[in-house]
Amino acid sequence: MPVLDQDAIDDLFDTLMRFVRIRERAVHTTFRTSEGEFETAAFKALFPLARVSMRSRELAEAMNADPSTVSRHVAQLVDLGLVRREADPADGRATILVITDDGRARVAAMREMRRSTMADAMSEWTDDELHTLVRLLNRFVDAADTALNPACAARRPDAPAAKLAKGQQ
Repeated sequence: MPVLDQDAIDDLFDTLMRFVRIRERAVHTTFRTSEGEFETAAFKALFPLARVSMRSRELAEAMNADPSTVSRHVAQLVDLGLVRREADPADGRATILVITDDGRARVAAMREMRRSTMADAMSEWTDDELHTLVRLLNRFVDAADTALNPACAARRPDAPAAKLAKGQQ
């Protein structure tokens, strides 16, 4: 196995740390609505639910998140009318989470806002550069996930929950 440029690896970690700080500022933001304060992280749960209805435990797996955190976020989304709970047709004792029309509209608005923000941030990029970034970043994340989480099946890139979560946001 070839030895990679150690300085470049250090630069990669520096860049990743900058990105993580930016992401954390965005994710840990709360905002007020007429219904109260809500965490922006709660809205992340809408993306997997826009693809398929699922149980709360499955949503936590798809998001690689703690079930108690997801439960709190789902409660906020239900209160806002963006998600509703329904009896699971496969097991009437359990409930599934179903995105509402208002939830779908929120997903569409968030996607448009993200696309617009990234289009502005990457205005000098070509489509080829963007596609290369996406391809290489996916390759990097898959390799890092495999190397850092080999014993946790739910976190492997080939696990069903990981496949569901990939690309849905």
